[in-house]
Amino acid sequence: VSGGWVGACMMLRMTQDLSSRRWLILASTVVSFFSVGVTFFAVPPLVPELMHRFGLSHLAIGVLMGAISVPAILFSLPLGAAIDRWAARATGNVALGLMVVGALLFALAPSYSILLVGRLLFGVGGLAINLLLARLVSTAFAGRELALAMGIFNAVYPASMIIMFSLHPKLLALFGWRGELTALAVVVVVAIPLHNLAVPKGLRGEAGASERSREPWITPGLLATAAAWLLFFAAYASVFTFAPEWIGGGSDALLKVSLIPWAAIFLAPLVGTLIDRLGHPSRWVMAGMLIMAGVLAGMAGHILPTAPAMLLVGVTFATVATATYALPAVLVQPARVGFAFGFITAFSNLGNLVGPAVTGAIHDRTQGWVTAWTLLAIAALAGAGAAALVRENRAAAPSE
Repeated sequence: VSGGWVGACMMLRMTQDLSSRRWLILASTVVSFFSVGVTFFAVPPLVPELMHRFGLSHLAIGVLMGAISVPAILFSLPLGAAIDRWAARATGNVALGLMVVGALLFALAPSYSILLVGRLLFGVGGLAINLLLARLVSTAFAGRELALAMGIFNAVYPASMIIMFSLHPKLLALFGWRGELTALAVVVVVAIPLHNLAVPKGLRGEAGASERSREPWITPGLLATAAAWLLFFAAYASVFTFAPEWIGGGSDALLKVSLIPWAAIFLAPLVGTLIDRLGHPSRWVMAGMLIMAGVLAGMAGHILPTAPAMLLVGVTFATVATATYALPAVLVQPARVGFAFGFITAFSNLGNLVGPAVTGAIHDRTQGWVTAWTLLAIAALAGAGAAALVRENRAAAPSE
């Protein structure tokens, strides 16, 4: 019993320590997650260069782009559980170190196989840092401004895409493609000292707390959240992948699709603030999925103009992503938050992998978008149904 009290007291002190430096931790999180995002989005602008230099096919480019998600599908669960136990600062340093090595291998690769190895290594490090950051933010902002923090956290990813796509021509002209990729490795290096400044040295999860609990590892609420997250990403990734072609291609199509991340950047923090005040993040997930279903139905029926459709997709990302990342803290005990994030991350990456592939196959068979968008609308409705099943076990009350 005394050991349990000691562990509980240690956890309380660490939570209080994190809370006192929560904005510093969020700043570190933003920089680290930004370094993940810019490297992830480095491949699309470099497609012509990589195809020319290495003689790659579109299939090879697709594999290269998707390789970064493979570790998330395979290792999210064990890594999420391990992060609940490992020392946070050391784990972050190892993860960022793997990202540096992966980014440099990708930048200096003499062959396609080394490009692939670099991408996979970066994916492992990026997965570990993503799960760690989500856990740290959940703990540091527990009970206060959590959804706002998650809104800022989720706004970083679309911001990194916009910045990468905007700066690519200048970086390529100044440094060449290898220099551009090396510069992205430097961004990861910059994140390391800030991570060490923000995260206390002795911080780790409470060892053994998970084993002492009689609560199942995968609760019905967590499973329903993961199902909604999978279905959301199946729809979202499909729209993001094929909307340029659906709109008609060209620079006008790309400009309209860019409305998705622009909407997400500005709305995610606002949605987070509203969730903090009103509570019940699972209801926000359900609302976002219903909006996504309506948008897809409008796209299928040719009754929704393209620009408003893309803006609304951005609204759904801001709503569903922010609310979903606020849910683990109210679904599972603190010692299992890392596992919970690992669980839902595996599902989101599965949706990210399967959704566009199935959507593309349907289009190839039907030679149109009506059936594809209609089925995705049904999937989004199913996601709303899954979100409706979520019961928030712990305090999800509005902030004072």
